[in-house]
Amino acid sequence: MVNSINTIMYNLDILNYRNNKVNHGLSTNEALEYGSDDSIRYDYILGVKNDINIYTSINESINYNTVFNTSSDTALAEIKSVTESILSELIKANTDTTSDEGRVVIAGQVEDYKQLLLSLSNTSVDNQYLFSGVNTDINPFLEDETTGKISYQSDNSSKQVNVEENRYVSQGVNGIDVFYYTNNSVEDTDSFTFSSNEIILDEEGNEWRLMDSNNDGTSEGLFLNGDITSSSMIVTDNSDGTFSAVNTSNSSLEIKHSIFDDLNEVINALKLEDEDGNTISKDDASVILSATLENIDTAYDSQNISHSIVGTRTNTINTYQDIVQTKLTNLTILENEYASADLTALAVEAQALENTYSALYSTINRVNSLSLINYLK
Repeated sequence: MVNSINTIMYNLDILNYRNNKVNHGLSTNEALEYGSDDSIRYDYILGVKNDINIYTSINESINYNTVFNTSSDTALAEIKSVTESILSELIKANTDTTSDEGRVVIAGQVEDYKQLLLSLSNTSVDNQYLFSGVNTDINPFLEDETTGKISYQSDNSSKQVNVEENRYVSQGVNGIDVFYYTNNSVEDTDSFTFSSNEIILDEEGNEWRLMDSNNDGTSEGLFLNGDITSSSMIVTDNSDGTFSAVNTSNSSLEIKHSIFDDLNEVINALKLEDEDGNTISKDDASVILSATLENIDTAYDSQNISHSIVGTRTNTINTYQDIVQTKLTNLTILENEYASADLTALAVEAQALENTYSALYSTINRVNSLSLINYLK
């Protein structure tokens, strides 16, 4: 009789344990209450949840950067439109029928267009500058109040966006891509001349910067990415705003010229002045206008290429977003499959447990009613 009671209590404990698990599953819709319930399944569920967290974060990052992509596209469209207007004004100015007074008026119009381009070059969205590369907190272009020269403040980098686990792709374009064009190409060991406001890039996209490494007011070399501790290309100051050097970088170089410098030259020429404010002849001004008209047309081509690059990079990001969203959907399905309780099976088990409880308690009642006299009968 004692053994029977022990057996009954043992079975009751088992029923209570299963009943708690069934009630937990029915109330929470979770397949497991503790990891120890099924360690293999629990590890798999944790892995799926971790992946969901990763791709949710990636998807949110891509969504956050959607405005950046749209704004870059819009800004480039406006930049191209302004440049088209400048080209139109210069074609009109570079004719014999345009008077000196008319050219001065056009000079004022081109100055306004230059300021508009400067404003567009410093476009920002969500406190991020569009054309500063990875340095989105740096104002990309500044105008010298004394000389009127506009210079680029950032570097030749590209903003990156996370599109996959441990994978990033380029987003947008930087100020060099949009507002500079290749003015000259230099092979290894060749000599070349450049101005202080031009940007020099090698085949790897590294920038060779004119630096004053001794802090004595004299720029004595071109240093790789501005690192004055690295080997440099020695330069010679030509005392006319230009420098000469020999390419010792073991790479071909591209000399990048700014459209802003061309616009300054154009504005002066339209006023029949040189960079220092000295009067020049109409013939000299016409030569300058013809040359800069061709250069600005080249700059316009670079803007079109940059606009195309922005479109391509945006499409790539959008494609990755579709992939990420598909993965999130599939992972959510897997999570539901492995982490969610089978409510139908639990309901059936709950009914079976109820029946078993009834039978067990009936047995317990019979055991409790037993007495020694009844047992002897």
